[in-house]
Amino acid sequence: MQGLDEGGRPAAPVHQSLEVECAALILHFDGPGSVVLMGGRGSIFGAGLARNVRYNFAQCSVPVEVPGRARLDLTGAVTSHLCVLDAAVGDLHAVLDAARADARRQLHLQAPAADEEAYAGPRVLVVGGPNVGKRSLCRALMNLAVREKGRGVAFVDVDVGLPSISAPGSVAAAFVEEPIPVDDGFNAVMPLSFFFGCEVVASATRKRYLDLCACIAQAVTAVGFARPHFQCGGMIINTMSWTTGLGLDVLIELAAIFSATHIIVAGSDLALETTMENSVLGRSVNVMRYPKQSLIMKRSASLLTEMRTQQLVSYFLGTPRTLLSSARLVAKTSEVYFLNALTLDLMSWHDIKSCCIASVVHADSIETAAEANVAGFIVLLEIGKRFFSFLSPASSGIPKPYLLVSSAISFPLSKVPPLGQT
Repeated sequence: MQGLDEGGRPAAPVHQSLEVECAALILHFDGPGSVVLMGGRGSIFGAGLARNVRYNFAQCSVPVEVPGRARLDLTGAVTSHLCVLDAAVGDLHAVLDAARADARRQLHLQAPAADEEAYAGPRVLVVGGPNVGKRSLCRALMNLAVREKGRGVAFVDVDVGLPSISAPGSVAAAFVEEPIPVDDGFNAVMPLSFFFGCEVVASATRKRYLDLCACIAQAVTAVGFARPHFQCGGMIINTMSWTTGLGLDVLIELAAIFSATHIIVAGSDLALETTMENSVLGRSVNVMRYPKQSLIMKRSASLLTEMRTQQLVSYFLGTPRTLLSSARLVAKTSEVYFLNALTLDLMSWHDIKSCCIASVVHADSIETAAEANVAGFIVLLEIGKRFFSFLSPASSGIPKPYLLVSSAISFPLSKVPPLGQT
């Protein structure tokens, strides 16, 4: 939030101009801020910065890598830390790119229909605790993988607490063929997603979560069979930051579900690294290490909650670069089926809380709704016996009558646009 000066007027945003040479600049945005490349070359998450373009960020850490010289213009609540360029990401990318090159060679040596697995690219599972840099690593590896034209890679995010691709409570995949926009992320990408409906995995919901992960693994593999450059590009899979107890068991099962060929252990957790190595004994899996990023901004529980809320708001209302025309609409209660996203039980209209999130799924029956992918999300506002109102990111109606309703994830009432403003 912008402060006020002594006269009560909005204070001018803090402005800095920095010269950087052959170094990495870690930017901490404690509030809204921006960075502009005024001269030279620089990149963020492996994606090059365009000159004189303002990139906006808030409450996050952003690494700006400068291989030569660059002049940067910073505005807003941002602090900077200069450090040496780290070759860790480049080293990991080199290993993965060699595997992709092998897959492409196999593809050209045989008919694609003969044995699809023979030209499968690396399937990389990224694991680690909180605040170790998993999301940044995944994004950098993904952008580096598609630097050359004609390349493709599937990015899969099974972190239901704060996924990069879809709404919270989802497991999702994006098929990437060019670097993702630096500050807009995946907002302009049409993902393939499945709705779990909760931000945490418990013993009672573990099977449901793993079933959805298996669904997305099968779907991504099917896309690879149809589009060989994605098959050769492989997958990069981001996971939850839960690495003990049930969370550790889930990570081990994910390695099997996605048939991981590489596991990257982010951070300095030697016990986790040893456990993952032991879990894949007898299989051709390369376990690699990525050092903990000590300068990364630590995300508290309250900040994670705020980030989830902002993620939901962005889905329905858009971002400064990708504006959406959200709409408040009305439909007949009798024309839809409300299903509990976790248990898949039918729900009565009076059991549904106001402002809860629901996913509309591509299903033709109640039985197929359990493993159907998401067509879109809506916010259930007022639910009555005959009609219900909802917020949609577009002015179109509900394409399918099967709604998976979350009892755990809700949209902030204060962010719902008033009637007449949508």
